[in-house]
Parts: sequence; C-alpha cells; structure tokens
Amino acid sequence: MADDAPIPEQPDGAHGEHGQIHLPPPSLVPISVALALTTTLVGFIDQVRTTLGPLVWGIGLAWLIGSCAAWFLAARSEFRALPDATDGRH
Repeated sequence: MADDAPIPEQPDGAHGEHGQIHLPPPSLVPISVALALTTTLVGFIDQVRTTLGPLVWGIGLAWLIGSCAAWFLAARSEFRALPDATDGRH
C-alpha cells in the first residue's frame, strides 16, 4: 500500500522556495459574475429580446460590471496585504 507511506517532514519554515502557501479567502464574487453574465446573455435570447430583452440585458450588464469591479478591488487589496519578499530577489 503505497498510499500509507509517511510524508517526509521538512524543517520549520521550509516550504520550498515559495514560503507559505497563499490561498484567497472564500468569496461569492465569482458566482455573482457567472450569474450576471448569464443574465446578460438571457437578454439576447430571441423570445426574450422582443419584450424584456433590453431591460434584462441592461440589468445583467450593470450587475456584471459591478461584480467585476468588486472582484478587482478585493484582489487588489488582498495583493497589497501580502508580505513583501525578503529573500533579495526582484
């Protein structure tokens, strides 16, 4: 059973050449972007386009722009919160 082999331990602070692993916090923004894009595209469906198409398309587009802006601002603030590189490389 190769799956039961112990994982070799690394000394404290040794996580390869990248330091600690960084994961973004959980967020609903990617789901919001997907729903906004879907809403925008529903406005182009032939049966919807004749009656409510422009309204649905406009709401979806505004929602999409807002969601993308929120995602960008969250990513930018998260990037600024990362520690600076201290290993001397540029």
